[in-house]
Amino acid sequence: MRMHQKAVLLALLAMPGGVWAMGKGHPDPGSCPSDVGAALAARCPCDGQKNHGQYMSCVVHFRNSLRKAGCLSVEERRSIARCAARSTCGKLDAVLCCTSTTGTCSDPTPGDGTKAGVCSNDRALACDTAADCTETKAGLAHDDATCTQGGGTPAGQGSVCVACTTTTTTTSSTTTTTVP
Repeated sequence: MRMHQKAVLLALLAMPGGVWAMGKGHPDPGSCPSDVGAALAARCPCDGQKNHGQYMSCVVHFRNSLRKAGCLSVEERRSIARCAARSTCGKLDAVLCCTSTTGTCSDPTPGDGTKAGVCSNDRALACDTAADCTETKAGLAHDDATCTQGGGTPAGQGSVCVACTTTTTTTSSTTTTTVP
């Protein structure tokens, strides 16, 4: 997923800091929420749905209201539906499951602080050590045990689009989980 798409999703699926007032669940024509993520979370709470289909229906109706009001670009509309579909919302016991893989780095002098190599798992990524080549992905698992058995780390509830964000340095790797 491109950085622009991730930024849009972080904004769209972030936990609310405030709530957007919407009469009958639809924005006023020409009026867009200042915090789309808060508006989406308020209108379609992840834990307030009977099943995943009900959650998706809510998200699609809300997204269409925003589209009619001119609040979203085509890519933002697609991202909302794609990320909602790949979420745990309305799925009993489902969890986000984070898995990491580390490639090798071709840097001729690893650890010198200069990224003179490329990663074996991403030729476009410059690296100094193998730690720079760590790639973390989120997926859905039926439950914590299934995730762990598959070599992953359970990361709670939410969407794969904003989970398991990895920040690397030449000495360590950290994982943060954002739950919509």
